[in-house]
Amino acid sequence: MIAVETNKYAKYLIDTIEFSKFSRMNRWVDTNYHELFVFLAICFLMTRNKKVSLKEYWSTNQLHFSPIFSKLMSRDRFFLILSVLHFNDNKTQIPGDKLHKLKPVVDHMKSAYKNAFKPFQDICIDESLVLFKGRLGFKQYIPSKRKRFGIKLFVLCDVETKYILDFIVYVGKGTEIEDSDMGVSSSVITTLLQPYMNKGHSLWVDNWYSSPTLFNFLHQRQTNACGTVRKKTEKKCQDLGKN
Repeated sequence: MIAVETNKYAKYLIDTIEFSKFSRMNRWVDTNYHELFVFLAICFLMTRNKKVSLKEYWSTNQLHFSPIFSKLMSRDRFFLILSVLHFNDNKTQIPGDKLHKLKPVVDHMKSAYKNAFKPFQDICIDESLVLFKGRLGFKQYIPSKRKRFGIKLFVLCDVETKYILDFIVYVGKGTEIEDSDMGVSSSVITTLLQPYMNKGHSLWVDNWYSSPTLFNFLHQRQTNACGTVRKKTEKKCQDLGKN
């Protein structure tokens, strides 16, 4: 699917934009599954052998030389694929859908996570920040996180194995969560827990999610819940109990 969309976008650029005879796009040859597999493997390998810039991975300088990269793929071919890499068709984008370009990959990953593992009794939901410093409309800055800049995720995990069962990419107003009259935090919980309710699971959360209304909602669906609370929230809970 990635190969098809990448080739389609490369063809679109060649057909609609006038390139000079020295442009790299004039040397474009359609990619395929095997070449993209190598391309993605190189991207993963780069995270284990960090350099200042991408070009340094193909440098012949003795200080930077890493022969494995040039053996796998030439520098020009890597940058050419990188410049046209596509995961979805631009023509099918719905206005306001900020996740459209990555949606097929995200949906495939979420489906694979769910089908590959059945959780134990204890599960938890928390926020995670994927490091990203590039230009992105829904990039977040969270000072309390170690990475601070990145893409915010709401993640559902199995407590015993730390396995990721599901996640939601936070894109702001267009975030795909179910509407709930209990608030945004509760909507995140009900969306991620949908396949796991009425099965006797125990959910663990932090104070942003904790509320008597949500916990009663989960209890009615045979799901236990436990979470930390702030002092103000604790007082409200005590007052609610007295009433």
